[in-house]
Amino acid sequence: MEELNINDILKFFVKKIWVIGIFTVACVILGLIYSTSIKTPLYKSTTSIILASDQTITQSDLTLYQKLINTYTQIVTSKNVLNNTISDLYLKDSYDELKKKVSVSAVTDTEIIKISVSNEDANLAKRISDSIADNFKEEVQKIYNLTNVSILDKAEVADVPYNYNLIKEFIIYIFGGILLGALYLFISYYFDRNIKSKDEVESKINLPIMGSVRDCEKEVKNVTNKNAILLSNHPRAGFVEDIKTIRTNLDFASLDQKVKKVLVTSSIPGEGKSFVSSNLAISFAQNNKKVLLIDTDLRKGVVHKKFNIKNIGLSNLIVKNDIDNINDYINKTTIDNLDVITRGIVPPNPSELLNSKVFKNILDKLEGLYDYIILDGTPITNLPDSLIVSGLSDKTLIVSTIGYTPIDLLENTKKSLENVNAPLAGIIINRVPVHKGGYYYSAYKYE
Repeated sequence: MEELNINDILKFFVKKIWVIGIFTVACVILGLIYSTSIKTPLYKSTTSIILASDQTITQSDLTLYQKLINTYTQIVTSKNVLNNTISDLYLKDSYDELKKKVSVSAVTDTEIIKISVSNEDANLAKRISDSIADNFKEEVQKIYNLTNVSILDKAEVADVPYNYNLIKEFIIYIFGGILLGALYLFISYYFDRNIKSKDEVESKINLPIMGSVRDCEKEVKNVTNKNAILLSNHPRAGFVEDIKTIRTNLDFASLDQKVKKVLVTSSIPGEGKSFVSSNLAISFAQNNKKVLLIDTDLRKGVVHKKFNIKNIGLSNLIVKNDIDNINDYINKTTIDNLDVITRGIVPPNPSELLNSKVFKNILDKLEGLYDYIILDGTPITNLPDSLIVSGLSDKTLIVSTIGYTPIDLLENTKKSLENVNAPLAGIIINRVPVHKGGYYYSAYKYE
């Protein structure tokens, strides 16, 4: 059984408190509709009878009376008693139907039996209760030849339904809604395999966290094109510092070795790897480094859309083996020190192109022209492309997303890269909603 983190559960519950509110409101509304419009009001009347005698009662007689109490309670609901009541009052109920409406109880340490009858009609409930008591007296006399059963209290007509208490039911509906909502959230949390927190990634994946990029949905709302490069458009936005932190951490992780080629990949589509790789390239360029961003996702690469440039790029270059004219495939951008090679046309064999000697020769030549080459790769799951590119890179970064990336797939991504001896630098947690310092899920996607 998976170990549950209480802090993560509490954070999840706080974030999803509105779900409990919805369950509570729904339960109250449905409950009140049932109570006021559907539920049938029932009235209860009770007749009390006592086992007595006009003779002096000895201790042995008292003991006998006590032992007979249980037997008498069964006689009350016997067929003879109830059928006689049905006949006397001309009831439409069958024996079984009437029996369900009758309850019999013995008062502890006494010789008193209470006969209670519930019915939609308060007057009829009283009449049935008294009639059952009378027929019971007659039945006991026939069976035991005794006249020691007397009516202690006749039934009274009830003024209000016994099964209707709006205040009490309202409170029950509130607590019922809270419990159902909490149960739903717990089940959702337990069976949700997506990443729930940064701590979970650190404990289960056992890779350094190179940085966390906060959710910048608010900044996106101010940009007409959601594929825009936010770092250049919003230099003072909070997430810019997150990107700079990743850049700094990558530099520190590379102190003992020369790092130029950095692959940015992910487990599945939609985690924001292109968003991260594009902004990371811009950040290096703004740090006075000559940077080239290459879209190695030859299947669905979107870098050309983000920079609004023509899509004649890597696949065209590899197929033509046009290394001598490589500058024709390099696109200048409006950002100083940053160039881009787009994915090019979608080829029928992208993994073969990336695994070719031509691609390796292209990287070797470009490496001498730039300080950093950021490679925007494909997702790892079910695709070999980034596994191939990782072997040509100096460092590999894995992008994941809170509430979106399944933890199992992230673990598999790490194992797949380790199996090909990829130089793993660490994990970037993208799209982290910031709410009072907590990590919460946002559904916005930048991919």
